[in-house]
Amino acid sequence: MNLTGGISWHWLAWRSQARWAPTAQAIEQWLLQSAQALPTKESHEKPTLLLIGASAGWMMSCQWLSQFARVDTFDIDPLAAFLFKLRHGAALKAQGVVLNCHTQDALQNLDALLAAHPKAMVFFDNVLGQIRFQNPRTDQAEKRLGSVTQALHGRHWGSVHDHLSGPVLKAWPEAPLPQAQVCVQGDGRESMFTQQWLGAMGAQSPWLDHLTETVFPGGTALTNMAWPMKPSYWHWLQAGWVRP
Repeated sequence: MNLTGGISWHWLAWRSQARWAPTAQAIEQWLLQSAQALPTKESHEKPTLLLIGASAGWMMSCQWLSQFARVDTFDIDPLAAFLFKLRHGAALKAQGVVLNCHTQDALQNLDALLAAHPKAMVFFDNVLGQIRFQNPRTDQAEKRLGSVTQALHGRHWGSVHDHLSGPVLKAWPEAPLPQAQVCVQGDGRESMFTQQWLGAMGAQSPWLDHLTETVFPGGTALTNMAWPMKPSYWHWLQAGWVRP
């Protein structure tokens, strides 16, 4: 299965909607709570959004997206644009949101994209944790992640992405999802929090490191969420906002 998209991924997502629903609701709750973080509206205009790695928006909040005047989605998967419009297009149109879906590698062309949309907010929808699978060596993946965050310096941006993933002792739905928890990036208590959070998920070694530990700058408030991607294989998602 191609983790960046494809028919197998969308088939898995469609079949997994009930299992993914609690995580999708946690993401939506976090996004709506962070709505107050939207930049000040100049001339009473709604902000615009660049949504990178949108896929079909399987776990994206339509209610949150409706707060923008314009949403541009980007994904390398040729099926993503059609499916995103199918799932979210009508609702966003009803709210007066202009939706444009693009099939391209936004990460590869990030500098040009940011220059073309200097005032837009940027949100990475579960894509930064996949960079390690697109680069054969971990140092290359870490370098690419560093270049992404460097390009965003001075921008208003956010992300939800994989932090760690692996097998669990007790499969969903028998194992309840732990409630989303907040921690602070770089507060010196990462090791203790990691052990507690992995314990809450019933993690069974070994777990995969998605190399996203330094995506957010120190002091960023992070919301941690459990995602039962497969019944016995869960992901630890982290979400946060970085303001200029």
